[in-house]
Amino acid sequence: MSAAAVIFLRRKRFIRRFREQGATSPDQAIPFADVGMRRSWIFDQMVSRGVFVSVGNERYYMNEQAAEEFLDAQRRRALVITAIMLVVFVIVILTSVRW
Repeated sequence: MSAAAVIFLRRKRFIRRFREQGATSPDQAIPFADVGMRRSWIFDQMVSRGVFVSVGNERYYMNEQAAEEFLDAQRRRALVITAIMLVVFVIVILTSVRW
């Protein structure tokens, strides 16, 4: 599995864990330890993008709207990269075929 796929899956897992815990508003914030995952730069990146919001004392909740926007942007990037790779592949194939 590629590194990009692993990152994508970890991001989705963080979001799923917060939803499962019901941590979707400031009054339902949970300690990070309750997430059951290792804290990493992936989580910190999502905090900086507003997906997870700190309420102090290592307690966080998930901003549902920011999470959906973050995942949509991630899907769009993956689609664009796939399309570019497909175009490059077609160009390579067409230029290698002798007419």
